[in-house]
Amino acid sequence: MQPFIDPDEIWNYLRQAVPEKQKVHDIIQKSLDKNRLTLEETATLLQVTDPEMIDEIKMGARELKQRIYGNRIVLFAPLYIGNLCINNCAYCGFRTGNPSQKRNTLTLDDLIQQVVKLEDTGQKRLILVYGEHPKYNAEFIAETVRTVYAVKSKHGEIRRVNINAAPFDIEGFRTIHESKIGTYQVFQETYHEDTYREVHLGGIKRDFNWRLTALDRAQEAGIDDVGIGALIGLYDWRFEVMGLIRQAGIDQIGMVTEPAKGPAPNQPKGKGKI
Repeated sequence: MQPFIDPDEIWNYLRQAVPEKQKVHDIIQKSLDKNRLTLEETATLLQVTDPEMIDEIKMGARELKQRIYGNRIVLFAPLYIGNLCINNCAYCGFRTGNPSQKRNTLTLDDLIQQVVKLEDTGQKRLILVYGEHPKYNAEFIAETVRTVYAVKSKHGEIRRVNINAAPFDIEGFRTIHESKIGTYQVFQETYHEDTYREVHLGGIKRDFNWRLTALDRAQEAGIDDVGIGALIGLYDWRFEVMGLIRQAGIDQIGMVTEPAKGPAPNQPKGKGKI
């Protein structure tokens, strides 16, 4: 449960990546053999600019997807439980600093009605979405999850309830886990700490490390299926991809140990710790 994003490490990988054609081909083949790529190898793919090699990466990704999933697509329906929020995120309409936003929280009766409608359309998987607010504590979330599972309409029922909710401490996550959720999903938004502070102006969410280590606490509480993500566009997209890979638990094979010289490749001006 310690912070694990080192901007210098990520930019060093990107600086030193040399996307030679044979090397890129070998990395793609390694991925097709279903072997995890290192951060160094990922950086190499991210630095490709040659259109022919970019097409090769896309074709490799398409083939790998087909080998693993075939034509199978799993859908889930989003259901917003409430948009009360104490955070002030510059990019979000639900931010507390937006006085024109209408606020609402479903009652349990409202929730049951919504679930019935979803079941009657054939939905089997939901993701429940919550703002970050004291009202949406762990007990409240657990109660809504149990309520969804208990709803049966005609021949329909929800078989898997995922949630997208703010981070909790271990005890809070344990309470949520006991309601038998499927996946716990939380997005870091951006892995670049300076940018994170620029766009998160207030609220608990302003704490970069509290959010970054949320999945550690969730897994410590017994939640074994978690989802991560970044809002591509808040900062350099290559940095964000590398942050995602780091959070996914990539090992440090190929780690750059000596600081590279010179500026980061096409790094946004005034951002990053170089």
